Amino acid sequence: MRFDIYGPYTGAKSTYTAKFIDYSGDKESMAALMQKVKNIVKRERIRLLEFFQDHDTLRKGVVEPTKFRSVLHSHKVILTAEEYSLLEKTYGVLDERNAPLVTYVPFCEEIGNIFTEKDLEKIPTKRLTSFVAPSILDPSDVLNGQEEECLDATLHRFGEQVRLRRLLIKPFFQDKDKSRCGFITMTRFRQIMDNFKLHATEQEFKLINKRFQAKAANEINYTEFDHVLRQYSGDLELPAK
Repeated sequence: MRFDIYGPYTGAKSTYTAKFIDYSGDKESMAALMQKVKNIVKRERIRLLEFFQDHDTLRKGVVEPTKFRSVLHSHKVILTAEEYSLLEKTYGVLDERNAPLVTYVPFCEEIGNIFTEKDLEKIPTKRLTSFVAPSILDPSDVLNGQEEECLDATLHRFGEQVRLRRLLIKPFFQDKDKSRCGFITMTRFRQIMDNFKLHATEQEFKLINKRFQAKAANEINYTEFDHVLRQYSGDLELPAK
């Protein structure tokens, strides 16, 4: 029997790639993404056009993608990288050097429709519908008013503990997510929360399950839960009500 201790190196590389699902927001539907931006703009009462023009000295109606993101982010329109990319792709153009630019004028006109309409001077008697922006707490409107108040108080309590104790919970959710799908069972979710001493009543856990339910009834979308909790803990700024 023969053993080659120092055999030739084949150069083969491992095919294993660690991959985790992060909260990507409304990256698939442009309509849902624009609705999300409108919700933020409505809550904050922002007029974005003038701030885009500050970066467009020649008034060509275009800015660089980095400037486009900078204006949105500095005015509390906080999106994921995938969502920013979708906006830039939708409103993107190329200049004479084939460099990417973003046309901000049609974007601002679409956003501005939540406050008024362009043809109002032609039809002065036209009645405008009021745009109501949902909160980040329950954007899909699956909870009633009392349930929203209860969940809001629960997340404020969790967020205060996360902030004071500087907790990082998401990696522990990911450890239980073997398929890297962004979902874990409610049982696993409760175990992790209990381990961090983030205790909640049975009713509060039911509300969390109802709000952050994934594909199955007993699954939690922990990526979205973490994204919302980070706003309550101060890691991301919580939108004004």
